[in-house]
Amino acid sequence: MGRDRTQDDELAAIDLLDRDTAVPKGGEPSRERIAGASLGRPLAYALPPVTDDLTTVGGAPRDILLCFPFDLEELPGARDYREATLTVRLDDGSHAVTLHPAPGSTAADGAEVAAFGLGKDRLQWVFRAPGRSGALRPDGRWAQAVVRLPAAATELSGRLSLTTVTVQPVLGGAFRRREAETPQETPFRLSAADLWPAAVRPTVRQGALPGAWALASYEDTASAAGERLPPGLRRLCLAVDIEKYSARDNTGMVRLQRVLLRALREACARAGIDWHRCGRQAQGDGYLLVFEPDVDETRVVPGLLNGLAAALAEANATASPPQRVRMRACLHQGIVHEADSGYAGSAVVSLFRVLDSDPVRRALADAPATHLVAAFSDGLYQDLVSHGYSGLTATGFRRAEIHVPAKSFTGVAWIRAFPSPAPRESRAHERPAPAAEG
Repeated sequence: MGRDRTQDDELAAIDLLDRDTAVPKGGEPSRERIAGASLGRPLAYALPPVTDDLTTVGGAPRDILLCFPFDLEELPGARDYREATLTVRLDDGSHAVTLHPAPGSTAADGAEVAAFGLGKDRLQWVFRAPGRSGALRPDGRWAQAVVRLPAAATELSGRLSLTTVTVQPVLGGAFRRREAETPQETPFRLSAADLWPAAVRPTVRQGALPGAWALASYEDTASAAGERLPPGLRRLCLAVDIEKYSARDNTGMVRLQRVLLRALREACARAGIDWHRCGRQAQGDGYLLVFEPDVDETRVVPGLLNGLAAALAEANATASPPQRVRMRACLHQGIVHEADSGYAGSAVVSLFRVLDSDPVRRALADAPATHLVAAFSDGLYQDLVSHGYSGLTATGFRRAEIHVPAKSFTGVAWIRAFPSPAPRESRAHERPAPAAEG
């Protein structure tokens, strides 16, 4: 391991097990240990105003700065960490107000950071080694968030988990890539006794305790006239909506939501996208996925659409026509901010304007034999479809003018009904094997 911890400082010592271990027919899985990690006990700083219990003056919600230190086990030989992901799930209505390191930032050792979870109870930090051949330093890592507790909360609890990607050189100049994860989540619980009082919290940006500089940053931000704008990153976005959802009874609505979620997960698997690294926002009868900034749109977009079509075909294989699930989808890209209660930006607004527009709705209504109609924004269509990338032929697309007078919106979309594949095709794909790195 990296730095030493006392027993009180360590929350848990955990193993990281291979995600891709094969299970013998009729046997039990025997997952290989890839590495280990030490989860530090979360550090908690009570931000003012503060009392001796976990309530705020006046009974309003109160803020806690939480720091999550962790060390990865040093790897033998020529193996290196390429990526590490810390996931935090908060209990009882708590949610994140700020995240540090922030999305799109760079850690002190050069690691690139993606962070997700503003306004949510599921927080995630992804640390990636810089460049194609860089290595991630294993020790001394931490993540932190300002967490807002409900007014009635008397403690803060949650669960932690880790995943890693390691690489090892093999013959031919390629690398063997291994994904590993903790087999279960590690719970934590903090009471008033675990909080650092405001009088003794760190005041210097480079203090020994994790969270020192972020605490100062939080104080600076809190005293400013307004809150700092979260990073705006260019992201590919997918929005979907189920046809005639409100016409179903309660059990039908529950079934449709399950089919929707399953279809999106299978579409991500078909496209080689890690579901847990997507920005996700449920809309009841619809869903928004915001993908990481560096996805290869030329491969991801056709994989998503083919995966959706296949998953819907399987779900509808044994359903009578009134019970079949039919879906509209829309794809767009642009600057997106992860705001306090969801994803914000004109790109997201335009995405839903097109998805809900009359031309897209009519396209699905006019194609009763299909389960999926997709619309591309004009910019995305010109970037992808017009260049003839594999799986993105222009055949079947038609141009449509989009006018939503009530929202003062006008735009152009390219709409296509996707043929429904045989149901077995939705089971025929496997998660694409990672490309060799070199």
